Amino acid sequence: MRNPLLQKFILLALIGVLLLIPLSLIERTIAERTAYRAEALHAISAASAGEQSITGPVLTVPVEEEYDDEQVEERDGERHKRTVRRKRMHLLTVLPRQLNFSGDLKVEKRAYGLYDTAVFELQGVIEGGFDMPGQAALPPLGQNAQLRWGVPTLSVGIDDVRGIVGEPKIRFGGASLTARRGVKAAGMKTGFHASAESLQTGRAESVPFRIELALVGTGSLGLVPLGEVTAAELRGNWQHPSFGGDFLPRSHEIDAQGFRARWSTTALASNAGTPQAEERSRGFQVRLISPVDIYQQALRAVKYGILFIVLSFAAFFTFEHLRNLPIHPIQYLLIGLAQALFFLLVTSLSEHIAFALAYLFAAIASIALIGVYLGAILRGWQRGIGFSTALAMLYAALFGILRSEQNALLLGSLLLFVALAVLMLATRRIDWYRLGKPSTDPAEADAR
Repeated sequence: MRNPLLQKFILLALIGVLLLIPLSLIERTIAERTAYRAEALHAISAASAGEQSITGPVLTVPVEEEYDDEQVEERDGERHKRTVRRKRMHLLTVLPRQLNFSGDLKVEKRAYGLYDTAVFELQGVIEGGFDMPGQAALPPLGQNAQLRWGVPTLSVGIDDVRGIVGEPKIRFGGASLTARRGVKAAGMKTGFHASAESLQTGRAESVPFRIELALVGTGSLGLVPLGEVTAAELRGNWQHPSFGGDFLPRSHEIDAQGFRARWSTTALASNAGTPQAEERSRGFQVRLISPVDIYQQALRAVKYGILFIVLSFAAFFTFEHLRNLPIHPIQYLLIGLAQALFFLLVTSLSEHIAFALAYLFAAIASIALIGVYLGAILRGWQRGIGFSTALAMLYAALFGILRSEQNALLLGSLLLFVALAVLMLATRRIDWYRLGKPSTDPAEADAR
């Protein structure tokens, strides 16, 4: 291969491929730091309580039925009937007719080493009413049936019971109940229950309830809407809530003091029938997210690293052949390494200061280093400043892409198009065949 231009191009392509190694190592480092953060958040949750979800309340009523059961026996070849008195148990599960939830979230950040997460304490009130079941709620009864209605039990499901602060205050049918550990309703795993021993059962009537609950959790809070009609209102001092679950809020306001959100739904929309049907439901949910995920933004920035290197190499390659100022491949490699190191600086600095400041300091350091170096190898500080200015514009464009998550693809595409357009227009009059041949005319060499 005798074309020096093509040889140089192939060599630079190999250097670019080689620079993918440090970029991939930096990307792996970011992934490891993300895993360390997840472990730290798990440690915070383990020390207090994890993500929380409230299910219920659900009322369970045991009913013992004693009835006559006729049996046919054969004796001496003849069939004889006899009546045996038997017992069986029914467990009625009753969902609230009306369920209203209101709560205030006091959110604070709790740190574990370099990492922190949002930990909340909920002061919540759950109130509404149950339509107590009568005999019509039971399956078909046996002959001469007699019923003994048991003690109704009110159960509330809590995902992480370690977060229960103090004893919940429970009023049911005008009486105060004592909360006890565990749940009695099918489909619930953890929570608390209360027995309404003073309540007379067996009559179809409406019974109100009210539960005051203090609950600590980490990261998110949810409420599963089990009522025929369910409404919820949640207030908090966190400025960056993310509303998810199966239902978005009907309305919400977010300001400098925090947020306020309101939900409402019916059993027709929520498919509320039994706790089992709601076991996998997320219901109404609010997540307390961080406004800036430094590792996600750093990872997105690294993916533009090879683009930065390619654009810089293309500009240097064009400049050195237009101005006849040869740049050694080792110098290309050092400039590429300086650009790769920028992304590692951003990641490490952002663990200690705000991401925007970390990006600014890392960009200034990288641009200053490359500018001074280029001023020396291009034989003029003006040329170094010119390339540094172009590089600063490139870093500024990348920062805009990182901050605009919704328009990242559009802005990234426009950046690529503009960079390619500038390079094509700047080299549109170059005769690359002529550049690829060594010049034997001293006057032509001087003209370059």
